[in-house]
Amino acid sequence: MCEKTIEKAAYVKGEAEADWDVDAKTARITFDSTRTTLDAVLQRIAHAGYDSERYLAPDAAYAALPGCCQYERGFKRKPQHAEANAQGHDHAGHALAAQQPATESKPDPLTPVFEAYFQLKDALVASDAAKAKAAAERLDAAVRVVDMGTLGSEVHTVWMQVMEPLANPAAAIGAAKDLQAQRKAFAELTEPMLALVRTRPGSVPIYLDHCPMYEGGSDWLSRDKAIRNPFYGAQMMTCGSVKETIVK
Repeated sequence: MCEKTIEKAAYVKGEAEADWDVDAKTARITFDSTRTTLDAVLQRIAHAGYDSERYLAPDAAYAALPGCCQYERGFKRKPQHAEANAQGHDHAGHALAAQQPATESKPDPLTPVFEAYFQLKDALVASDAAKAKAAAERLDAAVRVVDMGTLGSEVHTVWMQVMEPLANPAAAIGAAKDLQAQRKAFAELTEPMLALVRTRPGSVPIYLDHCPMYEGGSDWLSRDKAIRNPFYGAQMMTCGSVKETIVK
């Protein structure tokens, strides 16, 4: 049962697959590095209920495993990090790679996610579909490479909940051919992005803005207090109001 679940979670045709060794309790992951990353594969496996050194399964996903598949969660209290060229992980979450040496400081792994989101918002404000597509692709890529082992416990929990709700609309925007479709998908990003902002507010205010006209009422996040509407652009640039200011 575990073998079937792990291999199914890892598999994407033409991108990645996993071969689970029942006796060794080890999964060897093979992937096309031009199309995906090891992190993306391990994230899918985590969502299926299985921990690794990089990604811990959501508690709900682990609890949903059959009793015979539930294992001792060795990384639940003390996550570890694996090298970028790790080849796989075992059932108990032990990655097949040496640990990276500690560094004095690391950049915030979520910064690229926020930067790409605000670049996407600005592109839609400017009604620039090409720039919106590029920003959405950067957002999708940034979401997929976040090292959750570097996140604090509270942020880690939220991140596990918002990864797919961020990646899916971002991918849709990147694939969309017109602004109308891009803007509709962009509205879906607000809820997961807001959850992240509220979990890790910064010293610079983030504004939750509301447009009463778009789709019966839609929100977006902005670093600018002045209203610049991404759903209508120049057509109704100042339509909306600030609902909430989020800051430490």
